[in-house]
Amino acid sequence: MRTFRLLVSAGLLLGLVAPLAAAPPVSEPLVEQVRKAIDHGIRYLSQQEAGKGNWEQDPALATRCPGGETSLATLALLTAGVKPTDPIIQRALDYLRRLEPRHTYVVGLQTMVFAEAGFPEDRERIQRNVNWLVNAAIKQGDQLTGWTYGAGGGGPDNSNTQYALLGLHAGKTAGAHIDPAFWAAIRDFYIRTQHEGGWTYRSNFVEPPRLTMTTAGLCGLLIAGMEAHDSLQRLRPDGSAENCGQYKENQAVQDALRWLGRNLRIREYRSHLFYNLYGIERAGRLSGQRFFGEHDWYRKGCEFLVSIQNPGDGSWADATGAPGDNSPIIATSFALLFLGKGRTPILISKLVHGPVDNPTQDWNNKHHDARHLVEYASRELFKKQPLAWQVFDARRVDADTDEQLRGLVGDLLQSPIAYFNGHRRPSFAAKEKEMLRRYVQEGGFVLAEACCGSTAFDQGFRELMRELFPDTPLRPLPPEHPLWRAHAVVPPGEFRLEGIELGCKTVVVYSPQPLAGYWEANQWQSGRGQLAFRLGGNIIAYATGLEMPKPRLTPHEVLASKDDSRKAPRGFLKVAQLRHEGDWQPAPRAMRNLMLHLREKNRLDVVLQPEELRPNHPDLFNFKLLYLHGRHAFTLDDQEVENLRANLTTGGLLFSDAACGRAAFDDSFRALVARLFPDRKLEPIPLTDVLYSGELNGQPITTVRCRREGPDGQTAEPEYREVPPYLEGIKLGNRWVVIYSKYDIGCALEKHRSPNCKGHDPASALRLATAAVLYALYR
Repeated sequence: MRTFRLLVSAGLLLGLVAPLAAAPPVSEPLVEQVRKAIDHGIRYLSQQEAGKGNWEQDPALATRCPGGETSLATLALLTAGVKPTDPIIQRALDYLRRLEPRHTYVVGLQTMVFAEAGFPEDRERIQRNVNWLVNAAIKQGDQLTGWTYGAGGGGPDNSNTQYALLGLHAGKTAGAHIDPAFWAAIRDFYIRTQHEGGWTYRSNFVEPPRLTMTTAGLCGLLIAGMEAHDSLQRLRPDGSAENCGQYKENQAVQDALRWLGRNLRIREYRSHLFYNLYGIERAGRLSGQRFFGEHDWYRKGCEFLVSIQNPGDGSWADATGAPGDNSPIIATSFALLFLGKGRTPILISKLVHGPVDNPTQDWNNKHHDARHLVEYASRELFKKQPLAWQVFDARRVDADTDEQLRGLVGDLLQSPIAYFNGHRRPSFAAKEKEMLRRYVQEGGFVLAEACCGSTAFDQGFRELMRELFPDTPLRPLPPEHPLWRAHAVVPPGEFRLEGIELGCKTVVVYSPQPLAGYWEANQWQSGRGQLAFRLGGNIIAYATGLEMPKPRLTPHEVLASKDDSRKAPRGFLKVAQLRHEGDWQPAPRAMRNLMLHLREKNRLDVVLQPEELRPNHPDLFNFKLLYLHGRHAFTLDDQEVENLRANLTTGGLLFSDAACGRAAFDDSFRALVARLFPDRKLEPIPLTDVLYSGELNGQPITTVRCRREGPDGQTAEPEYREVPPYLEGIKLGNRWVVIYSKYDIGCALEKHRSPNCKGHDPASALRLATAAVLYALYR
């Protein structure tokens, strides 16, 4: 009996391809709500500027701190995505350039604007402002005590201090010179004034810590610790470090994170609400923490801000709130800073491992390795587009059910690379191991390093990989592997890397020798450190295919993949994948993923696992959809060709593609078609064909994203392009019996991108493969 039998029923066949009944209304994804909220906020601030070049609307504030509102609004617009060359930014910069440094808040914000805009003409102004802030610092003896509102008089407070520090940090990032000893003095100030894990407004140890001041204190610690360059670690020539993992601010940072985990509030915290939200965003971004305690701070903040935005003009304000909260200009600016900066795509998730109550923090021996590597990638690979990193701690997340686990995997998939290292054996709970395995299967990439060349980590990591991927061992990356040159040429002999291949791509890369020490020291401009950064860039380029990650909160749905019996239930669609000698299954999960999609999204009755057959197998006639894939040259014997031809001429369909666009497979496939149908040739399937139609697919397929041949005619283009679909076929009568893509589809169905792969992105591959299946049913 043919597994396809019930599908020939006319009524059922029409049911398969007819439009489905309208589904219940689904709320708009939060990422889209945030995008619209940002657009509306930008529109509001643009309308309030009205060509004036400033936002000085509060007369009292404009007199006391001229330029404050304008600096804040301009920074918000830049952060939200308005280009520095936009006329509204240009007018604001003209206004701000006329202001001399006088008030701490304004000088800090003005410096942040100049640094964010990035115009060379403002470099002297940035250095001028940095010098002013350094000179305005208040000291008692040799100890820094903070900043006040101006350059002289008044007691310091932690609010002015945080904006002075933000200005200094922005200035330093833009190239201004600041004595490293000054950063050490700032760090020591925050350690000295910490109170019960948090910070107060006046550092008087009398009042309890405040949320606003604790986020400010944590940011101050992190920034100053990063810039002081006086870590207790000392990098050795081989990349290992003396006193690895030791930082003066370690304990203070952990105390602050614990305080925030216990006390973080968003909806309930109505004192300086919007000012507070911007502080939470900075603390989360600079620490890399996705969670404070059990609080997903960005998601909760976005849900709150979206819910209270003025639906009429797009502004935010709290009329009953503290000064600033009741000003739509200030409140809207802070809201945009939270939404815009926090929305930055996550490139790398640094995985926490080890027991929850383990104080050693072995997963974080290098505090700044991921940050510096992401900054390098943003600058050198992604044309200075903003990118972020995060700490991903799955230990505290409930994942006891398959649905919860799939949600956890979906969250991790917001970043294309999961990274971890350590000195000790990596310790993951069962749910975390399953999370990692599913993450890789769904398209994620794992990067690991034995910190300082640790033997214990090396042994533990190898055991972990054997457990997660028992059929695919770690192997040294050969000199011809594209990773060695994906971004910049790194001689393979300089570093030793090992990898695990899954289908068409290396999905785990492991360095048993030190790399992170160079990233931590940020030695990207010369020597072995430069090679280490270039290698890190190569790993990122290979892992991502040089595709920018999506904005934070972009949903990544992980479908339930409960196994089914290999014996097809009556009437269920089952695919036969054809075996041959030319590496016939480079993407072993391709058809399973396609069938999973058809089951969940198209509501088809399918068997997930394909049947694996030689073309001469007598059961071939039980299957009306055949799949042929491969990388290398292959040939079939005469009996196999005859059997395959008989299947195709009696209602079967052969769907095929060349893995990564490999020429050897393409040549062999064309030779096979010539033997199957000597009087016919593969011809392009017209864009007007039913295969691409909205009638078949719900929405017509008019374009796909694909990497095709580059200028040399052989290697892949550096980026995906939006192009018309290109499939070829053989037609008998009014029916295509062969549908073929010389550009990869199968490897993309495994959701792994590779910069050296000529083929479609995963979404386009899924659309084309789905169309082929529906065509087989329809025709």
